[in-house]
Amino acid sequence: MASSKVFFSRVFCSALPCIVTVLLVASPAHSALLFTENFNYTVGSNLAGQNGGSGFSGAWSGGSSTIVAGLGGTGNAVQIGSSIATRSLSSTFSTSGNTFYISYLMSASNFAGGNYTGISLWDGGTEQVFFGIPYGAGNFGFDARGGTGVGGIKTIDFSPSINTTYLITLGLSPSATSGKVDIKMWATSNLGIDPNTLIAGAANASLLGARNNFSFNTLKLNGDYAGSLKVSGIANAPTAAEAINFSTQSAAPVPEPGTWAAAALLAGGAAFARWRQRAKVA
Repeated sequence: MASSKVFFSRVFCSALPCIVTVLLVASPAHSALLFTENFNYTVGSNLAGQNGGSGFSGAWSGGSSTIVAGLGGTGNAVQIGSSIATRSLSSTFSTSGNTFYISYLMSASNFAGGNYTGISLWDGGTEQVFFGIPYGAGNFGFDARGGTGVGGIKTIDFSPSINTTYLITLGLSPSATSGKVDIKMWATSNLGIDPNTLIAGAANASLLGARNNFSFNTLKLNGDYAGSLKVSGIANAPTAAEAINFSTQSAAPVPEPGTWAAAALLAGGAAFARWRQRAKVA
């Protein structure tokens, strides 16, 4: 009995580094993320009442958005409906002196079926910036002063192909003009792109030195025509790498519990084989 315990102890200790490596590779840390939502809810369910993700103070409320299959072939996404879905953040974020990168994956099936559809940041009852298909644009970009087009500053320079998954990254950073925030948007269908390479390149749309600093504490999915836009893997972080890595990994397969067990057995088997080989030599 004692020899069996020693054997299993040696096998486990030999396998442990392999198991730890598998866990670290499959579960990357996201320490700097400010809020995230990967919509890992039941396909076909309404978004209202769902309470996953991180950095929120409560569940989604309102709207007619629906959970659908993921954009990258795995995971889930949300298909934005024809009314507003709202979720309050745990904190209020100010663009004054701060940098934020908000990223997500998106796929659109139509750009001419209605007036607008997308994601917006609000401070209480005031919309601060809208990104997606702005009011009456029939194209993709952002509206720096609300999604209704009233007094807005629309910046459009992106013509995506329909039913194609894109990585969208919105950068909010201190402007060279005092009291202002610069807004930039990058878009690419290369989901494997290095985040630093993406933001080092020219933005698809930008507004520099024209938008006053603002705060936001609420995330909304809104539009007036249903089913056109799907999004997944929304993330906000001080660095592009943290936000983008979360978004792109939301389209990657998530190992099931059986995968962990298989990895442990594989590592244990390798350790057992090494032990037997040493025993034969001895």
